[in-house]
Amino acid sequence: MFDIGFWELALIGVVALLVVGPDRLPALARTVGLWIGRIRRYATTVRDDIEREIQADELKKLLDKPDELSSLHDIVDETIGTISDAKKEIAGVEKDADVLMSGETTDRPGTSATHAGDDETGADTITPNAAATAIGEAVSAGAEAPAPDQALDEAVQDTESDERRSR
Repeated sequence: MFDIGFWELALIGVVALLVVGPDRLPALARTVGLWIGRIRRYATTVRDDIEREIQADELKKLLDKPDELSSLHDIVDETIGTISDAKKEIAGVEKDADVLMSGETTDRPGTSATHAGDDETGADTITPNAAATAIGEAVSAGAEAPAPDQALDEAVQDTESDERRSR
């Protein structure tokens, strides 16, 4: 702004002291400080208003150019598609994990899945789901739920008795 150094300020102070006098100099300095503060605040407000107007003009110019905005829309659409594909893939992985955790097997090449009637004896194989079903039926019937090992043993015994009956 202004290039005022120490010697210029000292000269202004000496002239003010001679013109105004030592009694009124502090009040004058306070008044000058208040006016300088008001001018700075006003200049800052004007500068901020000008910057806002420039930004508004830039936004209006952007809205007038739909070609630039269409490329942004394409990028957003592509990102949304990528996210939805990732969600579908995650859902598929969760489904596969649930199937594996539940103990169910599927017929896939290279897997040795054992299903009802697949073995030579024709007996059903016991799965964790069968044990859980046996426990659930016992609880729903009002009986005290057996221990997990006991439920598994009972399910194995039921399977063995079914095997004997089928022979």
